[in-house]
Amino acid sequence: MKILSNNLNNRDIKLNFANLFMYKTRLYAFIKKISPILWYTRPMTKFMIHLFKNKKLIGLEIGVEYGLNAKTMLTLLPIEKLYMVDPYINNDQMYRETRKYLAKYDDKTIFIRKTSENAANEIPDKLDFVYLDGAHTYEAVKKDIELIYNKIKKGGILGGHDFWANEIGVCKAVLEFVEYNNLTINGKLTDWWIVKE
Repeated sequence: MKILSNNLNNRDIKLNFANLFMYKTRLYAFIKKISPILWYTRPMTKFMIHLFKNKKLIGLEIGVEYGLNAKTMLTLLPIEKLYMVDPYINNDQMYRETRKYLAKYDDKTIFIRKTSENAANEIPDKLDFVYLDGAHTYEAVKKDIELIYNKIKKGGILGGHDFWANEIGVCKAVLEFVEYNNLTINGKLTDWWIVKE
């Protein structure tokens, strides 16, 4: 396995814990309505801004929740189409709120209200990027990676969220995939990503 790049400093660590704490509070809903960019742009998104420059992108996010990360990506990246997969099981209210929150981007977004496994046939090939933030068990992350990796074009990015000690299943599935395929993994804070060679 190649080296995991994770350039944490004291500021990053403090910001990371502050964000994780904020996410668990009632302030989260208020802050996301102001602007996710003011709150937190995830490291993979920052990496993609520099990697892709102004290239038109087709991407996928698995695990959309309220659409905070989706809105950040749609605002900061030149996205032509973003497929968003989330079953919103027993949560019609969250689904409605997310659709309303991202209504400005209706021409660029395609919601697929299914599990990633059931949505696989509706996701196109030759994706520029995939961001995984769905179910965090080892089995779920492993399955998501296996389902989606071949749909990413050469030079595209596979990555995701919650690569940290509280989500051992995520870490195990990602590291096994990287090691088995002799890939290079990059990361910062709780994001990880691979550039497909």
